[in-house]
Amino acid sequence: MEVFFVSMDPRRKPEQHRLVVPKKGKISDLCMALAKHTGVSPERMMVADVFSHRFYKIFQLDESLSTILDRDDIFIYEVSGRSSITENTREDVVIPIYLRERTPARDYNSSYYGLMLFGHPLLVSVPRDRLSWDALYHILLYRLSRYVTRPSSDDEDDGDEKDVEGGKNIPKPGNVAGGSSQDPGPEQAGPSSGVASGSRAPTDSSPGPSHWPQRTRRKHLFTLQTVNSNGTSDRSNFNEDTQAQPYIAIDWDPEMKKRYYDEVEAEGYVKHDCVGYVLKKAPVRLQECIELFTTMETLEKENPWYCPNCKQHQLATKKLDLWTLPETLIIHLKRFSYTKFSREKLDTLVEFPIRDLDFSEFVIKPQDESAPELYKYDLIAVSNHYGGLRDGHYTTFACNKDSGQWHYFDDNSVSPVTENQIESKAAYVLFYQRQDVASRLKTKTQPGQSDPPAPPAYDPISESMDVN
Repeated sequence: MEVFFVSMDPRRKPEQHRLVVPKKGKISDLCMALAKHTGVSPERMMVADVFSHRFYKIFQLDESLSTILDRDDIFIYEVSGRSSITENTREDVVIPIYLRERTPARDYNSSYYGLMLFGHPLLVSVPRDRLSWDALYHILLYRLSRYVTRPSSDDEDDGDEKDVEGGKNIPKPGNVAGGSSQDPGPEQAGPSSGVASGSRAPTDSSPGPSHWPQRTRRKHLFTLQTVNSNGTSDRSNFNEDTQAQPYIAIDWDPEMKKRYYDEVEAEGYVKHDCVGYVLKKAPVRLQECIELFTTMETLEKENPWYCPNCKQHQLATKKLDLWTLPETLIIHLKRFSYTKFSREKLDTLVEFPIRDLDFSEFVIKPQDESAPELYKYDLIAVSNHYGGLRDGHYTTFACNKDSGQWHYFDDNSVSPVTENQIESKAAYVLFYQRQDVASRLKTKTQPGQSDPPAPPAYDPISESMDVN
């Protein structure tokens, strides 16, 4: 799985990583895999799905990786170890940050403007004792310092008057969770920046822009605004008592963005060494599949076991054991993967033996340890599948029991092949015959016998084993 790691150090560009994680793992497994590359503790990571310049979803550590699709853009952010989005007991709070640009209205006589999201969103850790607009502005300015240029002293002198004149068009910010409940006084709020230097932003009951004193202050490059989770509408107020997550938007004036925001640098990223090479899918041995098939399995929380005694679903373990072995063994390889969100064809190469597939270690009560042929199998046929889930094509490899020659069957075409050609990624169903049965059949078909061999009797023990 490919992810982007965003460090708390603003000087570092985002890093692209290619991670190996369990197919049915958790988000915590993804963080632990990334920790091996970055040295950052998984406790200091937050995982998010970014789509169209906004957070489509922020994951919890116990969520399943199966909810992530191959086309999703997954960002893993480094946050303070004291941070949390939901826990009020933590010293730091993580605030999602969006970037927006003001777009002027078509009617130049109108004061209306639109807002358009751009760039990559951020997850920023903010100490609870610094949850004020002015403090948040400087924290964000530091986080953006790699691609945002601070104005020079001449720019500040030029910008003071302009900021005052444009103050009425700046949206009034709402409250940041964790701030105090006191309204700011005239010393704390002003239209020149769109932010307040007090512990809380102005609420609906605070004086409007016409009552704010127009005073000269340092030029701000952008304004801050509380928004909804989509970043599309402003929220003039945020109630601490609710469980809603506060989102903050950094609003840029087009001229200020063009002058101080470096879009090329902002979109830049580096590739970790793990991305420099293609991870090859290692082949899987059939013996390993059988071992997993007979290994104790802990059922997932989403798939509990129904207890007939207490009449409730319970967490449980499951184990399959082999008591007897059939004369003809049919092994069905899992070639199709289904989840709630995706379906895919599996093309992993499974290495299977043509002779001496030994099941002696998997049978609980061996019948006769002195007769190894009772537990060993030889391959007699392979069914192959080509194509996908909707349609496909089947072919077959089969061994002539008399000559031992292998043939390839493809519709009405039959051709001889060597044993080296049998193993492929298309192998779907394997057919094995127990060695004692093969020996018995060869004995019956030896030359000199007067009577033709009788057809083998139906063996109720014969069965198929689905190695899924």
